[in-house]
Amino acid sequence: MNNKTNNKMNNKMFTRKNRDINRDNDKDINLDIKSEIGILERALNRTMLELGELRMLVPQGVRLHAQKHGNVYQYYLRKEKTDLSGSYLKSEDRSIAIMLAQIEYDEKLIVILERNLNSLRKLEKSWINNTYENTFAKMTPGKRELVKLPYLSDEDYIKNWLEKGYEGVDFKEDAPEYYTKRGLRVRSKSEVIIADILDDMSIPFLYEKPLMLKGGTVHPDFTLLNIKDRKEVYWEHFGMMDDMEYRNNAFYKIRSYESSGFYQYESVIWTFETERYPLNIKGIRDMIKELKGRLGY
Repeated sequence: MNNKTNNKMNNKMFTRKNRDINRDNDKDINLDIKSEIGILERALNRTMLELGELRMLVPQGVRLHAQKHGNVYQYYLRKEKTDLSGSYLKSEDRSIAIMLAQIEYDEKLIVILERNLNSLRKLEKSWINNTYENTFAKMTPGKRELVKLPYLSDEDYIKNWLEKGYEGVDFKEDAPEYYTKRGLRVRSKSEVIIADILDDMSIPFLYEKPLMLKGGTVHPDFTLLNIKDRKEVYWEHFGMMDDMEYRNNAFYKIRSYESSGFYQYESVIWTFETERYPLNIKGIRDMIKELKGRLGY
């Protein structure tokens, strides 16, 4: 089975399991607005509650005035706007100054919170999701054929990424045959396990897609796509680390990745096993589960 056929299978499988990905992403901005509204509403309620409690603890109708004397502020109570001097607050009455300052802050904060809430509620009502596609839908079919959208949805981007052809590495005639659940031929039982878990979690990948490094071309076992920043992440599984020559080649390959600017966790994943320490399937599954969120799926 060639890479083009594998890519079509991968694309069909991913699209079927994730046909709602674009619709879900379209909701993100609205969800962010709703979330921000909730945050501001809770802050407003807390502030109003605090303000009510503070007002019961201080003299009614007074305001705080702060005046600097040297390097120290002195505080005064003013009952009327025309009261330019006010009553001096002694140091033992500093708690009254603190409460009055907090009251003034809370009053100003409430005005801003209410203003921002009103703006967000208006935005929530007027916001149009799926901007590019909705605009495109308003055009006649004949004109749509002439228009190039300035933005690709995540689903379309993944679809295009999966459909790009590439030259993989041929299997030797006498090589053992290992196949994943969806019929993709790989080179080891461990790769079957990794590939099947990726498929089970709906994480698209390309098998042995060539990558140019400074030391030459390599074929990472799995090439993944970080859909958040639309960059590739490469996974190399080194499954024969008992063998000295294999181990040295593995470390040379790792150095080649690093010298080309690809580092563990950021853009490359290394996994290893030996005969004594085989692949930890539970650990791999847990890692891929965490990886799924990091990649944006």
